[in-house]
Amino acid sequence: MFKVLEVSSEEDLSQFGRLLWQKKISHRIHRVENRQILTVANNEQASQAIAYYEQWRQGLIQPDKTDSVDFTSYFSLREFLVKFVRAFARAPLSLVVIITCTVLAFAAPLETMNELARSMLFPDFSFGTRLINLETVVDNFTFLHLMKMITPILLHGGLVHLVFNMLWVWEFGRRIEAVQHSWALLILIIVIALFSNTIQFLYGGSIFFGGMSGVVYGLFGYICLWQFIDPRKNLALPGALIFFLLLTLFIMTAIDLDFVADEAHIGGLLTGAFYGAIAAGISRIRRQKIKH
Repeated sequence: MFKVLEVSSEEDLSQFGRLLWQKKISHRIHRVENRQILTVANNEQASQAIAYYEQWRQGLIQPDKTDSVDFTSYFSLREFLVKFVRAFARAPLSLVVIITCTVLAFAAPLETMNELARSMLFPDFSFGTRLINLETVVDNFTFLHLMKMITPILLHGGLVHLVFNMLWVWEFGRRIEAVQHSWALLILIIVIALFSNTIQFLYGGSIFFGGMSGVVYGLFGYICLWQFIDPRKNLALPGALIFFLLLTLFIMTAIDLDFVADEAHIGGLLTGAFYGAIAAGISRIRRQKIKH
């Protein structure tokens, strides 16, 4: 947020705030002791807000009293579509994943487990028994089994679970798509999903799990190893973010909550890091060969 002005707490800024909303300038007015501080979202809006404030103080401009300034008047469908198209052009696969998971969160909710959700669960390779026989698995393995080893990442249990994972998918996915092809991200997601889901099944002891968090930690590990091995590819994360995610993983694993798929998190992180180390190493070797 950018600070625009600081005035006495006695000055009534309610009408000025109304004016800013009508001008579609997102802002916040908060009190600090006996002062009022106005902040806006970006530097461009800051200069606009200052100009409007001077005009408002001089009586040259006033908010429209007939304007209710409700959500429908503030929200512009056209602007939203333009921003969506631009975002899709930059990171198409990330948005497709987010949209798919959002739709399935309502169509196949993990917490209620309807027929569609059950059909997307990890396959039970014990085939009704409590033992997994590798020879039996190989003999009965089908393409459907392969797909079901991936699909649990698309299932989510509740809004918080969905929103948390989708924010990180967008954060990491768009970074990868910005410097690599979307197909590279797709392959990465599939590989991480296969390994993280399989590890969760083998060590978690159940097929009733889902969510994109294993993939999220895999994308995180992938970027971290690229950042370490081949930093010239401009695929990197801030140090504070790296620390936060590693700390979060450590805390969740230490607490060992029943509803948190710790095995998928760790498996995804290790898979993404290993994949990233190999891919970044190959990329760096190829670039050095081209130079020589």
